[in-house]
Amino acid sequence: CGTAYYLTSSSRTEITPQEARANKKRGRYDYIVDVRTDREWVQEHLADTIHIPIGEMVTELPKQIPNRSARILFLCKKGIRASAVVVIAHKLGYKNVQSMTGNYKELVE
Repeated sequence: CGTAYYLTSSSRTEITPQEARANKKRGRYDYIVDVRTDREWVQEHLADTIHIPIGEMVTELPKQIPNRSARILFLCKKGIRASAVVVIAHKLGYKNVQSMTGNYKELVE
């Protein structure tokens, strides 16, 4: 069929909501991970996302997504925490990761 799409070390790790929406539409993410707090998640979250709070990332990311080659998009309320999580994910051995700038709700707008 088509060529597999992988995020590479030359790929930008921080992308706009418009780019994230386009990538999602094309099926370029295996997982979308919301890194906000439990309180924020309970108040509202997007369907089809996994919740791993930033403070639990080191222990929970390998448990919930053991495949270090998975294509992952991290998002949060403003993009700051998601950007920080990319660094954590890289240190854990994940290579195909990106963060979305802006509010998580912009992924579906």
